[in-house]
Amino acid sequence: MKARHIYILTGQVQGVGFRPFIYREAVKLHLTGFVGNTPEGVRIEVQGDEEPLAAFARFPEHLPPLARIASLSRSEAAPLPDEEAFHIEQSSGGGHRGHSVLVSPDVAPCEECLADMATPGNRRFGYAFTNCTNCGPRYTITRSIPYDRPATSMACFPLCAPCAEEYHNPLDRRFHAQPNACPDCGPMLWLETADNSPAAPWPEHTPFPMHAERKERYGLTGNACMGNAAIPALLIALKEGRIAAIRGLGGFHLACDAQNAQAVAELRRRKARPHKALAVMVADEESASRFARISEDARVLLTSPARPIVICPRKKASSEEKNAGLLPDILAPDTASIGLMLPSTPLHYLLFHPEWAGGKKEDVPQALVMTSGNPHGAPICLGNREAKKRLGSMADLFLFHDRDILVRVDDSVVFPAEEQPGGHGLSPVPELMVRRARGFVPSPQKLPPRASRRAKDCVFAAGAELKHTFCLTRGEEAFVSQHIGNVSLTENLAFFEETLRHLQNLLEVEPCLVVRDLHPDYLSSRLAERFSQQYGLRQVTLQHHAAHVCAVMAEHSLNEPVLGLALDG
Repeated sequence: MKARHIYILTGQVQGVGFRPFIYREAVKLHLTGFVGNTPEGVRIEVQGDEEPLAAFARFPEHLPPLARIASLSRSEAAPLPDEEAFHIEQSSGGGHRGHSVLVSPDVAPCEECLADMATPGNRRFGYAFTNCTNCGPRYTITRSIPYDRPATSMACFPLCAPCAEEYHNPLDRRFHAQPNACPDCGPMLWLETADNSPAAPWPEHTPFPMHAERKERYGLTGNACMGNAAIPALLIALKEGRIAAIRGLGGFHLACDAQNAQAVAELRRRKARPHKALAVMVADEESASRFARISEDARVLLTSPARPIVICPRKKASSEEKNAGLLPDILAPDTASIGLMLPSTPLHYLLFHPEWAGGKKEDVPQALVMTSGNPHGAPICLGNREAKKRLGSMADLFLFHDRDILVRVDDSVVFPAEEQPGGHGLSPVPELMVRRARGFVPSPQKLPPRASRRAKDCVFAAGAELKHTFCLTRGEEAFVSQHIGNVSLTENLAFFEETLRHLQNLLEVEPCLVVRDLHPDYLSSRLAERFSQQYGLRQVTLQHHAAHVCAVMAEHSLNEPVLGLALDG
């Protein structure tokens, strides 16, 4: 006897390969119907006999790697006559306030995409923007929901015929991978010298023909190093002690050879950062264990899709080891730990695999400083022109690309459980978040249930002044922004406002209440007050030490009275 089952799912179910996954499950079981993105989430209608429908209902047990289901409802309807196939419906448009979709954080390349990059003859051999539905940029390139290519910063890159075939094939792992591209149709790299820097350390390079038009558009000189040739040229310069600004996923990094103490000292001088520890990127787990003690928790974090900076105990050379090839103390002079991370994008993988880009493996530094590309205390640089202006006195070289970054996101920083200060391996959580940003934002924190809270209620909570983040809620979900910084600085206050606009637009929420710090002179408090007046919203003030305790309560789903101790500053 035939029946029709209707599923509505919310959560991280758009842009993560969920629809082709459902398509394959339904086709395998000879079911008919459709799956489609809607502002309310993913809608699935499947029709068939009872046994295959019962088998289909087990799909939540084996989801795609990035998919997360927050809620699932199922109902039944009368079967439709003459329905012959299962298909994927075109997404319905956005603009519906209060949708229930989650945007995935940006995630590191998957093994299949890395294999494409490493295989000579593959269309994406050495391509710095390789991705599929299981990996790649999400939050930093997404303007709005539903998550479709026209709503991302990839809209200006029309797909070539082979990429379009992948994009429209439900059986391909790049089906509706919105950042999908190849060297023929996608973003490109180029390397320039800073205006006040010595002559370029590479011979004049003829660009690939498909990049000639863009070279003219960006006003690049004949000596700009275009395409993959930029990678080995950059690495040679870094090994010579130069400093580079590298445009990544959520902004720029300032990079130099981490084992060159003189280059590190010069980077500290230029950035006016004399003591604070610098993050280091290495090729893989084996390289990380060469420089630091890597616990199992640290290994899991280092290799996770989020690819955060992980704080690990640094290895020290013994008195007998004069040249142990370890990291110099100047990287973190005030601590026995070092912040390590693995490559988080295909571009960063190329820095450790120049042979994929026509270079030589011996040109690779064993470790690279990767510190935020910003003047001291200011937000990370976003665009190419901005970086040239703000980082021109710090960098000798600029590795640019032309995929727009829609929102600034720094690297996340975490302590593994057993390395947490005072933790002694007894921590109940796998990591202590020092800075929550790339790889974690905008995943929400689930709030404890409350009878008076409605599903679409939204509260805007402005944070304090230092190490600032803000929060937008949507029903029982709390969306904490990426790390903003000290909002008493004009640039960071602007960063706060642009991130608030971006996240509010992405979530399509309209706050009904504003909460701000009790301190009236914080600029975040003033912005929140202006926001509440502009939209005629009620405002509540809260002392931020109490907010710290409430945050811990939310993290651990506590609703009952507690005794909280906040040690702040």
